[in-house]
Amino acid sequence: MGRQIWILQCVLAASLVFFSCKKGKVQENEAHEKEETLPQVAVMGMLHFVSKNNTVSQEFTHVQGKRRQKEIKELVTLLAGYKPTKIAVERPYRSEAELNKQYGKYLDGDYTLTDEETDQIAFRLGKMLGHKKLYLAYAPVEYAFDAAVDYARKNGQYAIMDSIVSNAKKLAQRYDDIARDSSIKDAIVYLNTQEAIDQNHYGYQLLSQIGDRENTIGAQAMGDWYTSNVRIFENIRKMINRPSDRVLVIYGQGHCKLLNQLIDDSPQLRLVSINDYLE
Repeated sequence: MGRQIWILQCVLAASLVFFSCKKGKVQENEAHEKEETLPQVAVMGMLHFVSKNNTVSQEFTHVQGKRRQKEIKELVTLLAGYKPTKIAVERPYRSEAELNKQYGKYLDGDYTLTDEETDQIAFRLGKMLGHKKLYLAYAPVEYAFDAAVDYARKNGQYAIMDSIVSNAKKLAQRYDDIARDSSIKDAIVYLNTQEAIDQNHYGYQLLSQIGDRENTIGAQAMGDWYTSNVRIFENIRKMINRPSDRVLVIYGQGHCKLLNQLIDDSPQLRLVSINDYLE
């Protein structure tokens, strides 16, 4: 009798484990299906082809040569594999009307592409995919970087400034090396690795250390930087109006850390790594 009870207990325990695993698998599948129905957003971080308004800028900017044009076209073909339904950009246009006026001219064959990544990449990709318009994700960045730097110099915080510049130089130099020895695509893949994104963001953490207990000018500047990125994120979020949207955002790489976090944290969106389509 005791043995029969023991066998019955074993059967019941096994059944509970089976149904528990089955329930867990169903919940996992349901969560996966829900995630698949969310709008997708991929951010492609850039070191701007033209703009030099950065702490340290890369040396490589030449995109019009035969080799570089071939590389950019190959990059655009790979980006098309993501099948974005909307393409959002940062520069150099400061209104969607201005952006799409020039994009419309390009579609009509009445526009010569500038060296800007919006023209070289977004315009080409949009035309390849048959997009009638592009979107502007830009929000002005307002943070007192220059004032913080001035404070650091006047108050002997040279070590922090040296660390900020050194950190940025390493990132830009690595980008230049890859672009020179390999391709623009490979340099952009590097920029969008978590390692490179974290390295750039570390510069802002260093910035927050400028100041003292009475004057937290660096921390305030970093707070303003965070606020600017929330505004950019809101611009991205507001352009999404259907579950099937797949948005590609082409933006300065320094913004990737916060934009990716905001997108990933949103229960309304699904973050996609653009390197999944470039590597």
